[in-house]
Amino acid sequence: MTYQIKIIYPKEESAESNKMTERTYNEIIEGLDNLEVVAQYENLLSRGYSINVTFTPPEVTDQGEDADPFEIANRFDMAGIPYKATLKLKASGNYEAMSKIAKMIEAQDFDYDVSVKLNIKEASPVDFEKEATWFDRDYAKYTILPKASSQDIANLKSLYEQLLEENLKVTIALKAKVPKDDNDSFADQLAAYPDETTIAFRLSDANIYGE
Repeated sequence: MTYQIKIIYPKEESAESNKMTERTYNEIIEGLDNLEVVAQYENLLSRGYSINVTFTPPEVTDQGEDADPFEIANRFDMAGIPYKATLKLKASGNYEAMSKIAKMIEAQDFDYDVSVKLNIKEASPVDFEKEATWFDRDYAKYTILPKASSQDIANLKSLYEQLLEENLKVTIALKAKVPKDDNDSFADQLAAYPDETTIAFRLSDANIYGE
């Protein structure tokens, strides 16, 4: 099992021609196994950095299957790692289509936001002053954003599967609730993720004085 890591170093300022210039430096390392990734993490900590870690599993596994967030969450559970699961949805369309999605979300007792983009021009039947025209199939586009999260991914499973059946782009993001800059916690998280996961290390200078 191999991983890719991306190291995002703190911005560096330098004076050039009486101007302050900021420079960024990123490093990408591919083909690392579990122990090598942990060694990189420990090395960065030893160099005085604080590390904000983001795990991005592949959208499709080596077997051609979609990455399974429920499997990752199950591994968190087995390792005793608390987490927050958040459903992410990209869905937009006419009023009728988004109304159907809204009813699915409501049925699972989750909140959601809806925004509308009205295309108003000479040939458009939409009139901003007349609310009844805001539902035109061609000139009104609705976007829906569910607010669905839980500390147990099982609570999102039914809605997730329904949205997949509608051929919508839906994912579940997992955020482990673990101590920051802790070797053991990082290693436990890493073990839960599949092959070809990308791990981003965003570095900042450690606050050694606790201020």
